[in-house]
Amino acid sequence: MNPPIKPQLKRSKPLPSIPEEVMKTAAAYKRVGETENVGSFRALVSGKIYYYSTYVQGELNDHKRPTGYLVIRGDGSVPPLSEAKKPLRMINSTDGILREILLNGPSLANRPTDNWEGLEELLSRISNMLKCPLPADVQQALEVFRSIPERVLDKQREIREIVLNGEKLFEELTTDYLITDAFYEKVESEFYRYVECQFVQHDIQVTTYPEREKFLQYLSSVVSITNFSLWRLYRSLKKHHHAMTITDKRDLEAHEDVRNDLRRDKNTEKHFEMVFNLTRNSRDE
Repeated sequence: MNPPIKPQLKRSKPLPSIPEEVMKTAAAYKRVGETENVGSFRALVSGKIYYYSTYVQGELNDHKRPTGYLVIRGDGSVPPLSEAKKPLRMINSTDGILREILLNGPSLANRPTDNWEGLEELLSRISNMLKCPLPADVQQALEVFRSIPERVLDKQREIREIVLNGEKLFEELTTDYLITDAFYEKVESEFYRYVECQFVQHDIQVTTYPEREKFLQYLSSVVSITNFSLWRLYRSLKKHHHAMTITDKRDLEAHEDVRNDLRRDKNTEKHFEMVFNLTRNSRDE
């Protein structure tokens, strides 16, 4: 078992000072009872620097839902929304993705793998005890069954890698606090891998049910109490099978929703539709 991952979220360099003209502009767009918060991360788009301010009602709190957003050029001027959308998306997404990978990712990366390693060993032992050759369809079902722990463990290793990459991305970002197109692409790429890994780990349990059933039915026809060792392994395999079987309709529907939007584009666009509606940059005439 791998040692647990504990990302060290230390900034490479201290937070940079924010230009006074940017701070003044952010304050000017504040509404009654609000507090503004200009982030240290900046976006570089077409040679221009953009800052991003959020507004909340009352005192600043990470758990409060923003009441507004504003994108500000490095010189303190405010671009129209059409110009502001790309830097806003870059800063908002980068922040959200790194938070997800670095704050929630470790709990996924550190999940115990004993169960899958045990299943891998169990199937190997059963395979060695069966008389060969097996019927073709049973052999195929066995191969599918054996692929499950292999793929789950492979994706588990990948999740660990993604979290460690997230730590490196955070270090890179906090060197100059600048989000370029190239950096943004790297962040998005890690997020897509992160989502895909979790989906595959779940999907392989959903889609292999028929093959698991077929192999277990065959196994039940050849085991007997006189072959206690194989009978005991069969009982253990049935427990693994039941643990992997997902029958709740809502869980299956949620799984299909993810399959149909694996890159989470629909959810992302829904999020940014809300963000753009709250953005205080002027609408183009």
